[in-house]
Amino acid sequence: MKISPNRILYLDEVRSMAIILVVSGHLIRYFSKDFASWQISSCVFSLTRIGVPLFFTVSGALLLKRKHNIKLFLEKRFKRVVMPFTFWIIVYLILGVIIWHCKPTLEYFFAIIFGAHDLSSLFLFIWSLIGVYLLIPVLSSFIREYDDYGTKYLILITLILSLLFTVGFFDVQQIKYDFRIIFNFFPVIGYFIMGSYIHNHEFKFSGRKMFLIGISMFIVGITVHFIKIYYKGLGGWGLVPVDFFDIFVIMQTMGVFIAFKYADVKMISDKIKPIMEQTLGKIIVTFSSCSFGIYLSHYIIVKYLIDCGFMHEWVNENLFIYFPLSAVIVIAISWALIYVMSKIPVLKIGSGVK
Repeated sequence: MKISPNRILYLDEVRSMAIILVVSGHLIRYFSKDFASWQISSCVFSLTRIGVPLFFTVSGALLLKRKHNIKLFLEKRFKRVVMPFTFWIIVYLILGVIIWHCKPTLEYFFAIIFGAHDLSSLFLFIWSLIGVYLLIPVLSSFIREYDDYGTKYLILITLILSLLFTVGFFDVQQIKYDFRIIFNFFPVIGYFIMGSYIHNHEFKFSGRKMFLIGISMFIVGITVHFIKIYYKGLGGWGLVPVDFFDIFVIMQTMGVFIAFKYADVKMISDKIKPIMEQTLGKIIVTFSSCSFGIYLSHYIIVKYLIDCGFMHEWVNENLFIYFPLSAVIVIAISWALIYVMSKIPVLKIGSGVK
């Protein structure tokens, strides 16, 4: 496989990292059994929750600066997102009845589709993605017309709302209701916009300094966020709810995105070939191209292996051994499944691979 010169490898690297974090985040929940394992699980969960936001930043980087024909854009997104999503909705519906003996009622049908069922909770983020995609042609026109000023304006709104969320402003139910439109859309839209800005903006600092800034943002973000969720979760072994709108989660996500953009093997040695010219680069691109399919398929695999399969007892064993082993196995199975599906015409629609 030869990597296209038009391929932006660091975006494939971010996307690959994102799906690894998403799978790990869904797995680590099962290993929180006592106080000691809860502490480790909370730390891992603090890291892995940036997986979905990283997906959004990559989409924003690729889409927001372009001029879109609305009809062609929606047709392309329909084939790229809605059709694979529909395929996996059907798979989840069928497997839920066959394996988990769910009653095929209308309530079950809608719960699976909209992510309200335990088997399909990851579908919530696909609906968020679809919602933002519907707005992309409008947002793209706004950003291209107002350029940096328009982008910074939207980023400022996102950060202000994020700060209000972080200090508990939206904990008041009536306020949350009054702000429901921006509260529901700006976390996702914000990541799109920030990803686009970082990807397309040339900063005044050198690549090495930007890389260090990104790493520093990530370290500060994850440290403070972990302290927050640690104290919030004391008294129980469950992991605290996902909070993508938290300012420190945004800091983590943007830090990782910046670090990947400016990472360069030449910082280590001039003798090292660029990753794009290495076998590793080809593996990353192949893995990245399967990432959407892996996202859609891995959750049912996790549920089956833990509820009914050989991982059922693993969650009670040594977390340091069985958690990473479980993650590697689930990722490998999901990747192999999607890769094989992408080679079979009748199943390619569900693979999500271009």
